[in-house]
Amino acid sequence: MEDDYMDHAEITIGRGGQFDHVLIRVLGRMHPGCTDFWDGNWLTSPIHVQVGGFVAKIDAGLRAEELRNFRVALEQVYAEVKGSATLSSLEHWIELTVECHPTGSLSISGIAADDPGMWNALRFVIEGLDQTDIPALVDALVAVEKRFPILGASD
Repeated sequence: MEDDYMDHAEITIGRGGQFDHVLIRVLGRMHPGCTDFWDGNWLTSPIHVQVGGFVAKIDAGLRAEELRNFRVALEQVYAEVKGSATLSSLEHWIELTVECHPTGSLSISGIAADDPGMWNALRFVIEGLDQTDIPALVDALVAVEKRFPILGASD
């Protein structure tokens, strides 16, 4: 890894701590030195899911543009207080949707897989959040983008 452990970025969906949440730690680029869009944007990003009586730890790899697209969609949800934003990983490590209801409450649902293609998956729901929880999540995603900007073009 090109990035020091202390230089990682964290994204928490939910309130964290003892509450139900998903924590994504972005540790660095999977292919240090690659500057092209396809190889350079893979990020070593283990996922920790704590929901109900379940805890899942997944050694995942997400792409920089997946996280950026999630942030852009969340910003729109926050601005309009409606709609949904989805984090969908290319390799199916995680599918997570944040839906905003007219009251401002959020429904978060997802599926996390420990080894995509092997059928082991955890379906989860995180409750008790509202639109006021979105800015901290957006800020965390912006911090990831600053630390690991999207490289190259997808041409």
